[in-house]
Amino acid sequence: MSLPSLSVSLDNPVDDSHLDSVLAKLGHTLKAEERADYLALLKAFHETISAVKDLPDYVPPTDLRRFPRENLHFPKAEENDLGAWAWKFTAKDTQPNEGILVGKTIVMKDNISVAQVHCLLGTDAVTDFIPTSDATVVTRSLMAGATIVGKAVCENFSMTGTSFSAATGPVHNPYARGYSAGGSSSGCGALVASGAVDILNRGVGGDQGGSIRLPASWCGIYGMKPTQGLVPYTGIASLESTLDHTGPMTRTALDNAILLKALAGNDNIDDRCRATPPPSQIPNYPSVLDEVKKSTKPLQGFKIGLLKEGFHDMPSGLNDPRVAMKVREAAEKFKDLGAVVEEVSVPQHSMSMPLWLCVVRMGCVPGFMGGKVGRQGFYDELLTIKMGNLHTAEGWEKTPWAAKNMIMNGVYMQSYCPELYGKATNLIRRLREQYDEALSKYDVLVMPTVPYLPTPHAPLNATVVQKIEKGLGQTANTCSFDVTGHPALTMPIGMLEAREDKNIKFPVGLQIVGKHFDESTIYKAAFAWEDRFSWKEC
Repeated sequence: MSLPSLSVSLDNPVDDSHLDSVLAKLGHTLKAEERADYLALLKAFHETISAVKDLPDYVPPTDLRRFPRENLHFPKAEENDLGAWAWKFTAKDTQPNEGILVGKTIVMKDNISVAQVHCLLGTDAVTDFIPTSDATVVTRSLMAGATIVGKAVCENFSMTGTSFSAATGPVHNPYARGYSAGGSSSGCGALVASGAVDILNRGVGGDQGGSIRLPASWCGIYGMKPTQGLVPYTGIASLESTLDHTGPMTRTALDNAILLKALAGNDNIDDRCRATPPPSQIPNYPSVLDEVKKSTKPLQGFKIGLLKEGFHDMPSGLNDPRVAMKVREAAEKFKDLGAVVEEVSVPQHSMSMPLWLCVVRMGCVPGFMGGKVGRQGFYDELLTIKMGNLHTAEGWEKTPWAAKNMIMNGVYMQSYCPELYGKATNLIRRLREQYDEALSKYDVLVMPTVPYLPTPHAPLNATVVQKIEKGLGQTANTCSFDVTGHPALTMPIGMLEAREDKNIKFPVGLQIVGKHFDESTIYKAAFAWEDRFSWKEC
């Protein structure tokens, strides 16, 4: 590949030390007679990229006059009982607005960029990250008339499904302090479920392995991981680009559908949205509720497949058979609504967690080791620089336990089995085909969201293994649909006593999975069940 020129300026800083540094990272050397040539080429390359470095960045525009940020502050302890607030502020439209979110309050997961507002990412390994532009989901929420009231805590770098890893402290389950609210969108789950701030009942979370659905299940709310690309991920900190999803977390199915309608549609920035229609062509998800209310048997002719592998062989000693039984009981109630409910098998489902691990572990490494490549979308250069500092000795010391484990796993794969990322990706295609085959016979698939109830937080002096044990097998039924991109909604369907304390009851989540871009059918099933049954009494 050619360079524009071999000319270099007198102040070109590249010297032998830079060449040696590059070679040291590669673990290689050069022949003595070649060093001068390669140094000259490196100097010329520096001249070319410096021209790009000196240009002003091009970022998605943010209208701060129309949507000003007011009352920005870090929450005090007395206004943060659950430990779920990361940052508080108010942002809303100053112009007349008739959008579908007028009068609605929303909280954003704290890996979502809001201009002028600190983005903590749940960590103290990266500090003073203040985005200069709004994420697409922020812009669309404001354009639809919502009032954004703050940022909700996310787990440290969004890397755990439990809720005690954030640098600001643990997020407590709204049903019992000291217990996990689920992660990594832990703050959204706790705040929405608790109805904080004038019945705050809407949040926008992120999901790469279950991080919307896990906290939604354990906090007793609705959490939708949409079809990948339905909602643009622009302006949200990525974990692994093939797994990144963002979506609504709400107290009711209707609120969930309304918020998804406001957020969905191609934004012409995120390359994962290329198959997604523009916002003007997104289905009117809330209208499904009107269809449901017209009949006493709203699911007549509807076929629901109980995923056999989703109820058995959960890879965890934490597995609670009562959860599977409760979900089966709830699924049987679909029959009262006119649906056919049958068991269906997807054999590859049991391998979905190992496949996901291969992708997420190796895929996360570039973001922690100096920046991601291979995608067309918006890159926040400030965040890239800050993340790149993590591979220094000081940065590594501050890197949290979950991130260290994930990075070491990924580097191990790069060194000893580099082919597994690609092989896992190939096998995921077969997994997707098996789900699609099942969904060709059934309208939706149903299974438990999480195979067990919320666990107590790990103690402060817990070892790394003891911390990880709190979430073993947690994503067995959720990570599958991050790798295949199918839409999946968790909804609350009942309560069970905690094993540790019979005076505590926790919600149980049922997960509904549908065809790609067929969120309407999922909402139809959820609307019908919610309209007929009171989940806290089941």
